[in-house]
Amino acid sequence: MTLRGAWARMTGLPDGVGLGSAGRDGSAGGGRGLPNLPNQKTSAAPRLCAFALKSILAVLVFGLAVCARADMAEQVRLDMFFSAGCTECERVKREVLPELEAQYEGFYDLVGHDLLQPESVPLLVAYQERCGNRDNGRVSIIVDHTVFLSGYDAIATGLFDRVNAALVARQDPAWQAPRAPDLADDEADAVVRRTVDGLTFSVVALGGLLDGFNPCAVSTLIFFMSVLAVAKASRRTRLLVGVSFITASFFVYMGLGLGFLYVFRQAPNFATVKKVVEVVLGLCMIPLAVLSFRDAIRFRKSQRPDDVTLQIPKTIKTRIHGFMNSRLGMGGPILGGLVTGAGVTVLESVCTGQSYVPVLMYMLKKEHADLCTWCLLVIYNLLFVLPLAAVFVCFHRGMQLTALIDWSKRNLVVVKILLGLFFSAMAVLLLLA
Repeated sequence: MTLRGAWARMTGLPDGVGLGSAGRDGSAGGGRGLPNLPNQKTSAAPRLCAFALKSILAVLVFGLAVCARADMAEQVRLDMFFSAGCTECERVKREVLPELEAQYEGFYDLVGHDLLQPESVPLLVAYQERCGNRDNGRVSIIVDHTVFLSGYDAIATGLFDRVNAALVARQDPAWQAPRAPDLADDEADAVVRRTVDGLTFSVVALGGLLDGFNPCAVSTLIFFMSVLAVAKASRRTRLLVGVSFITASFFVYMGLGLGFLYVFRQAPNFATVKKVVEVVLGLCMIPLAVLSFRDAIRFRKSQRPDDVTLQIPKTIKTRIHGFMNSRLGMGGPILGGLVTGAGVTVLESVCTGQSYVPVLMYMLKKEHADLCTWCLLVIYNLLFVLPLAAVFVCFHRGMQLTALIDWSKRNLVVVKILLGLFFSAMAVLLLLA
């Protein structure tokens, strides 16, 4: 039996109907085999069958995808290190993470680590050591505890390829889930000590030392020792008062720095406010540098303290002297020294803050974690009181006040030039770094 005959018996239609576009004689549309029939429409049954098959295939593909996701050993682990006010961090969150979610939703686990939290810094450094990375990018993402991407450019160009490679690696039966670094407390402390940036340390150390040699602080200490000399206090009393005075100066000055950083970080729109203050403060460093150089030139010529512009205003100086005279003998030498040192430090910060505030802003700019900030502030304030302690030791061991005053005058020009250079460097670091 021919194919056409079989089709006729199945459908009950005349021989040649619906078997293609050619009839018996080869003409289109069935030719002479359909002399009296109208054109036949294609049956809907094949289209329904095709639609059903596609639907079944779609369901199967979706089910396989779900099973594959369910069978995956683990999601790709992403650890993101960021800090408040970081422009690169915000850019990653705004431009990279939405695309990551669109392409790999459900296949990764993103964990954020705020670098302002002390426990984040040791973990970040541990990842740097494991991955052999020394880039101090402001934002970092670690893929599967093994691949370190530092900075916006590295994240934007390499993150998706790394995630895809991690997903492919999971198809290997021998694949094992990577583990995060396990830091003990003592190891964490050691890691933190290695995280202090060299430039930041240099800025903090130099700023603290110059602030300690600042004529504002030295002249106040010399007046304080003159009060002790006039009071004819015993060596033991002078020692207790002096140590208490310098100790109070250290803790109060450090407290002022911590308070500044805390209040500043709580400001609304921290990133914007920080950027504006950086620019304003950087611009303020320029006239301070010019005035410091001018003070050095004018004092070298005249040797008159009144020709120095950057010094404690006379009204505040008068209040400091009055505060010393009224509080020094209060409650014994230790309490008197503590109260006097605390009050004088707050009052003279109007002058010494010229160096302190830009260093604090630079620390904010570098976005250190809290523990690093504590370490840097301790270093700054230790170096701030170091010259004061040295001057006091000389006085306690018998050096005359006139000799200390002459020493202060001889070094004032050098200190002013160094302060001018320091203010110039801070302007560059705040505005351009």
